[in-house]
Amino acid sequence: MPINFKKSENNSQDIDKVVHKLKDLYRKYAEGYGNKLFNLKGFEQRYKDALINKINLNAFLHAEILAFEELKARVERPKKQENGLQSETTYSDVADRIIEENLKKIRKYPIIDFHPDAEEETKYLLGTVTDFYYKSWNKMAKLLKYLGIGNINDTVSKLEHDFSYYVVPVGSQYSRAVDDYMLVLSRKNLKDNEKAAVNFIRYGGILFNNCLKLANDGLNFMSGRPEYEDLESELQIYKSNLSGIIDDFRLSDIRGY
Repeated sequence: MPINFKKSENNSQDIDKVVHKLKDLYRKYAEGYGNKLFNLKGFEQRYKDALINKINLNAFLHAEILAFEELKARVERPKKQENGLQSETTYSDVADRIIEENLKKIRKYPIIDFHPDAEEETKYLLGTVTDFYYKSWNKMAKLLKYLGIGNINDTVSKLEHDFSYYVVPVGSQYSRAVDDYMLVLSRKNLKDNEKAAVNFIRYGGILFNNCLKLANDGLNFMSGRPEYEDLESELQIYKSNLSGIIDDFRLSDIRGY
């Protein structure tokens, strides 16, 4: 039976329940199929690392559940023999496949290869944020400012500042956000590198989710007002593009303002 888990849950008690359930399932399946495949200690270490590195636990547990469900499905299928040998699937095999499938979704976007040691996802995210900023943001911001709504104008101004930090070069080849990330990479500490990558992705996620919220606020204001029909259609395109980016980069669990 699939594990029930809602990605929107942020309550610590809900997360504890999911972790406890996964541990019980690892113990149960390890009894029947062995610790090598259903390695409880491996899961506990990954969970510990996620806590230390302050990784979004909803996204972490969602990936863990996907991997576990596939492993479970593999062992519960009728066993196939190839040349008299039973083929083995390890957790790493499944995790690597899931990571590769996620990367395929983002490789259609622009990339900025700013550092050889940077995570691949950070390079595509920077390229995508930069592309959106220079090709779409100014038009979207101008459209929203035309509505003349105080709180929307305030959010547009705040986002402009955030985009400047993440995208716009300041006295160097890259933005301040990229310079901060590359400074960490220069220290050659794996744990610090992973944490910096998470923070870099989180900041980009906040940017995109705030843009999506802004688009929704504008659409709600224009809804049912014929004089805004053309602007509403244009803003709907920006919203659709933002939603696609957020889904492909798995940023929906990252909160905005």
